[in-house]
Amino acid sequence: MNLSNLISPQNYFDEKITEIEFDKIFSKEWIFASMDDDLQENNAFITLNIFNYPIVLQNFRGEIKAFENICTHRHNKIQTDTKGNRPLICKYHNWVFDVDGAPRKNALKKYFDIENESFNCLKSFQVAKVGKFIFICLEEPKQDINQFLGPFYEKLIEISKAINKQFYFEDDNQKINWKIIIENVIEAYHCHAIHKDTLYEMGFCSIPETNQLFYGGHSVADYPKRNDIEMPNNVLKYLEKSILKHDSFRHFFIYPNLVISSTEGTSIYVGNILPISAKETKLRKRFYDINFTNNFEPSKAIHKAFLSLVQSSINNILTEDKNLLEELQKTIKFAKNTYHLGLEETRIVDFHKKYNSQLQCQIS
Repeated sequence: MNLSNLISPQNYFDEKITEIEFDKIFSKEWIFASMDDDLQENNAFITLNIFNYPIVLQNFRGEIKAFENICTHRHNKIQTDTKGNRPLICKYHNWVFDVDGAPRKNALKKYFDIENESFNCLKSFQVAKVGKFIFICLEEPKQDINQFLGPFYEKLIEISKAINKQFYFEDDNQKINWKIIIENVIEAYHCHAIHKDTLYEMGFCSIPETNQLFYGGHSVADYPKRNDIEMPNNVLKYLEKSILKHDSFRHFFIYPNLVISSTEGTSIYVGNILPISAKETKLRKRFYDINFTNNFEPSKAIHKAFLSLVQSSINNILTEDKNLLEELQKTIKFAKNTYHLGLEETRIVDFHKKYNSQLQCQIS
């Protein structure tokens, strides 16, 4: 294995590296920002920070716009909640911004010489919607969203068709470098140790992954279920009517900050990885119900109970990962060499290769 393709341990704890990552990766690439169900109504908004850089997405009568979440008057943060429904209005002096990011001058007449003063618009960002997934680019994109996603464009469309209602949303601040979180979720080698009572017990991750696809830093793989594992209850046979039916744990990574997983097509987890610092990341978690074939509608009581089980199960798995990775974050600063990666960690190698190609850094 060519070690020049792997990331140096320093890149997991050095704050100086985060400045380079913001400039070379998160400013240059399309980044996953939101799902469309968070922005359905007029004045609906959602905020996110990338290394504490504040961004807001807002619905203006059906048009989704993305702006720097900083008032051009006195630089206060405009939308301070994670998400909600209110006009794009700064709470400091009630400056209101329109669909173009311009302050409404009729509210300023009493306080400013509007004939002689120049009022700056909010910095805006390009927005691209792929099915139910919303991406933004902080600078002029080098390629359109179709080129950026390649074959994964259609895969996101397919997943979007299966997504029904969001039944869980949570921000989880984790004391872990964003890259460590990604590396953990794009390999199943750890499951028999960390998830032995969850994913592994369910029959997944004991058989080598299949159906791998790589493109531009993005990847997907199926983790088949053992043949000796059956659906635990005949009542849940209705889940086989999912329009995303597959007999595996399927996991997508869309570079640089989106992860999607589905267990046999029975529900969908969407993870938004939002770096805070070299040693802290916000994991924004969304869980989705699924659509069924032929407009089938399951028993509400049974399906509600199943979704409660899904919520508990996914959160248990994510907590198992978090507990271990927060300890890993404490020890990686003492590492002298880069990783030893095996045959079940090829998606990590692909991620490292893409990352280093953008940072133009080599292992010393």
